[in-house]
Amino acid sequence: MRQTNDKAKIKQQRVMKYFIDAANQIIQEEGIEAVTIRRAADIAGYASATLYNYFENLPHLVFLATMTYLEEYHEAIPHYVNKCEDSIERYMAICKCFTVYSLANPEIYELLFFTHGNDKLEEYTRQYYELFPERIVKDAPAPFNKIYDINNLYSRSFIMLNDCVEDGFITKDMAEDFNDVALMVSKYILEDVKTGALDKRAGTAKTMKYYRQIFRCYVLPEHRHLVEKAADKWS
Repeated sequence: MRQTNDKAKIKQQRVMKYFIDAANQIIQEEGIEAVTIRRAADIAGYASATLYNYFENLPHLVFLATMTYLEEYHEAIPHYVNKCEDSIERYMAICKCFTVYSLANPEIYELLFFTHGNDKLEEYTRQYYELFPERIVKDAPAPFNKIYDINNLYSRSFIMLNDCVEDGFITKDMAEDFNDVALMVSKYILEDVKTGALDKRAGTAKTMKYYRQIFRCYVLPEHRHLVEKAADKWS
C-alpha cells in the first residue's frame, strides 16, 4: 500500500511540474495575464480538465509558477547580509535586496506578497517547496532560513525586525508599527513601478530613502546613528 501511495505521489508531483513549467513558459514570454487553463494544458500535453485533478484553480497554478521568481532573491540574501555588523544593518540590507528584486518584477511580486483574500497562499508556498526542495537555499543565515514556509510579507519582514527587538534597538510595539508603515511604502512604490510612474532605479532610491527616514523615527534614540550608518551603506 505504501509503495502504491509513493508512486501516486511521484506521479502527482511530476504532472504538477509539467503544468507549472508550462505556465512559467507563458509568463516569461507573454506575462501573467496570458496564462489560461487551456494554454497551460496544451503546452503540458494534457487535457484542460486534467488540471483540476492537481490544482484547485488557475490562480493556484499561476501562484506556484511565479514562485520561481523568488529564487534569485533568496540566493542573493546571504550575499547581502554576510558582512553586516548588526541587526539594524541586516534589516536595511535585506530591505535593499527585496526592493531590487521586487521592482525588477513588480507584477509578480505584487501577486506573491500583496494579494489579499486568499488564505491558501501559505499552503501553496509550502507545497511549492515540497515540489522543489532543491530550491531552498541551504546556507541561508538565520533568521532567513525560516522564510520558506511563509508567504505573508508582514511575517517575513517582522522576522528581521525581531532581531532588532531582541538586540534592544527598538521596542516590539514600535517594531510592529514600523513594519506596517514600511510595507505600505513598499506596496505603493511597487505599484508606481508596475504602472510606469517610476522606473525601478528611482523606485529603489525612493524606497530606501523613506525606509531610512521612517526607521530612524522608530528606533530608540540612542541607536539611531546605526540607522544612518546602515542607510549610508545600503541606500
